[in-house]
Amino acid sequence: MDNGLPVRQPSLADQVYTIIMKEISAGTYPAGALLPSENQLAEKYNVSRPTIRAAFARLVERGYVKRQRGVGTYIADRPSIANPLYQFIDIRERISARGFTPGFMQLKTEIIKADDQLSKTLEVPVGSNILNIQKEFTADGNPIILFINYIPEWVYIECLSTDQVLVAGTTEPFFEFFANQCHHKVKYLASTIKPEIVQNIDLPEEFLHDNSCNTLLIIEDIGYNDDDTPLFFSIEHLVREASAFHIIRYVDNI
Repeated sequence: MDNGLPVRQPSLADQVYTIIMKEISAGTYPAGALLPSENQLAEKYNVSRPTIRAAFARLVERGYVKRQRGVGTYIADRPSIANPLYQFIDIRERISARGFTPGFMQLKTEIIKADDQLSKTLEVPVGSNILNIQKEFTADGNPIILFINYIPEWVYIECLSTDQVLVAGTTEPFFEFFANQCHHKVKYLASTIKPEIVQNIDLPEEFLHDNSCNTLLIIEDIGYNDDDTPLFFSIEHLVREASAFHIIRYVDNI
């Protein structure tokens, strides 16, 4: 769902990346298939080879393709909608990568006071101001991800006023908000992942219309900066297809 905010014009590399992602999602390039060469794609899309190379680099970084010297670039197994661990990927991109049309709605935005739990989690005094945001993301119009964000006032107050952060969509894309608007880049996340029964969670009504959805996955994230100081606490509720995820785990050589 469109929140009415201006949209940044994507670069040529971003546009090529999006086109290839849609073709992967549509099955044009199934798992294991070789992509056309850089020269072929540069000619096909009327762009330079460096542009294609930049798009390929992003695909490799996201885990969608693999490159093998002397062979070429081929399609890896597709990740699911849920967040591939160890990677900071925009939610809209995660949804688009599976062939769905992403949507966004900010359900609630308010300033609350830190209780004992938030004080401990975010390392701020009890009673300090916390920006509380509740938002949903949809896939083809179906709500699949509910986010609840808690951001301490000190993170944004030197760059943005309270009125500005209360405007719907200001904190999106989420990680860019911290890096570009607050000048506090998120270095890493400490995450807790757990299953839950839908009936035990206070979800908005639109998440409850599908009686077949009895379980969901909850991811609790604390985002830290370079100084190991908490920048935010988020609770991500993943339902339906979003509750399954794909990860790649590396093991050091023994």
